[in-house]
Amino acid sequence: MQYLVNHSDKKTNPDKILPQAKSIILVGLNYFQKRTNSQAKGQIARYAHGRDYHKTLFNKLKKTCIELKKQYPEHDFKPNTDATPLLERHYAKEAGLGYIGKNTMLISLPYGSYFLIGEIISTKKFPESQYISPQGDCGTCTRCLDVCPTGALNPNNPYKLNASKCISYLTIEHKGVIPLELRPQIGNWLFGCDLCQEVCPHNIRAQITTEPDFLKAIAGHELDLAKILTLKTDEEFLELFAGSPLMRAKKDQLIRNACIVAGNTKATKLLPLLEKLASESSPLIAEHASWAIAEIAKST
Repeated sequence: MQYLVNHSDKKTNPDKILPQAKSIILVGLNYFQKRTNSQAKGQIARYAHGRDYHKTLFNKLKKTCIELKKQYPEHDFKPNTDATPLLERHYAKEAGLGYIGKNTMLISLPYGSYFLIGEIISTKKFPESQYISPQGDCGTCTRCLDVCPTGALNPNNPYKLNASKCISYLTIEHKGVIPLELRPQIGNWLFGCDLCQEVCPHNIRAQITTEPDFLKAIAGHELDLAKILTLKTDEEFLELFAGSPLMRAKKDQLIRNACIVAGNTKATKLLPLLEKLASESSPLIAEHASWAIAEIAKST
């Protein structure tokens, strides 16, 4: 993720994002929803069920900035989501919203880790918050480290993430061929991954979101693989997923992911679609479709 390097100077220097910055206002927005799990379909990470959270959270922050500007017209206010370089988990921890767990997620004792972080950078010096989330720690728990199938989370190196092995990175950010040794570990995750959060004991307190944008499913919690494998054009992709975080993966990458899930779930009924993709698609899709065909053949 080269952009992490390109903007490294802005991670801990808010004044490079907003000159003369004096304060950061941190907020959290819950996105948790219960899921059903069908091994025959592709799972979608919880945050991506509905509308793209960048739009939802940014709009809320933008409205708040407008109101703050009315109260303090001599100052500037800039809304931010994780689309900006700021080390938001670090600042959220400093602001008392929670602590950073062994899975590198920010964990709030009242809410768990299923929440998004947003911030408003301001040139006004605000007093420090009086709200401090009850602080905890992971203690001797290693559930998140143990459940990670790719080794992105390493029991011997907690509190750090190897992004190049993370299923979320591989299925969303990674644009090319997914390494052979990591494909079986992706399981039936089509977009993103929640494994390290699902096993976290603190998430027993997770509360169902009331945000309408998240509750109105676009991708939903799982997708039929045939629907993805038969996508022909970018226009079809757009029609299905406009406004969804799945737009970030792009059509070909999502089809690539669906091929891997088909192979991992031994989806014999999808063989005709995979064979078609293996002979008629782009090199990226054809390579993964051929791999899926070979994986399915092992089970027959």
